[in-house]
Amino acid sequence: MKRLITICLAVVLLMLGSSAKVNAAPTELITNGGFETGAFTGWTVTDQAGGSGSWFVDTPGTWTPLSGHLTVGGGSGAFYAVSDQTGPGTHSLTQAFTVPWPALSATLSFDMFVNDWDSGAIINPAGLDYTAVPNQHARVDILTAAAGAFDTGAGVLANYYLGVDGGSDPHGFTHYAFDITGIVGAGGTFQLRFAEVDNQLYFNQGVDNVSILVEPVPAPGAILLGSIGVGVVSWLRRRRTL
Repeated sequence: MKRLITICLAVVLLMLGSSAKVNAAPTELITNGGFETGAFTGWTVTDQAGGSGSWFVDTPGTWTPLSGHLTVGGGSGAFYAVSDQTGPGTHSLTQAFTVPWPALSATLSFDMFVNDWDSGAIINPAGLDYTAVPNQHARVDILTAAAGAFDTGAGVLANYYLGVDGGSDPHGFTHYAFDITGIVGAGGTFQLRFAEVDNQLYFNQGVDNVSILVEPVPAPGAILLGSIGVGVVSWLRRRRTL
């Protein structure tokens, strides 16, 4: 009976350890990352005052809603986000996200194209300001929680894209993935931003399948329970061979 109780205890401890590992599976922090609600649910669209255009939820492989430029199919699902305009403007698409605990890993991924119907990237030191001429480029950033929609200074914690896609337009979606553990791993609230500025010619930034997956650091108690369970089972196996 005593041996049976010991075996049962070992099984329970192992199950607790396994359960803790299951609970530590990566958590998705982005809402409506594929824009499949057909709207900007979870996102904030900000346009610089006085400019033309904005961000739109559209269907890949069709014509952009304002300028009528062809886009390439791809991504996934029925919808994606795209910027479009009929004149100069600056357009930001942001979503705040919170990492509620220390993270073992954090990964940012998204599909994106940048169609510049001019001659190439022009990155004005003024940043995301269409009144600074010339200025035409796209960017992707992790921002502080307090940063403004067009901040390109101290509010930028990390930049992951700056410029335009090279070659002939229109471009297909390119998949991007970045380890952002060093930026958000300690926990806290941040913002993810897709933004573009244009004052030369038409410009389309398309975004789809946005994801931030965060895996929490296992709780010390869970690690201890799992270790005890493994130790008890190992001890029982050694006794059985004696």
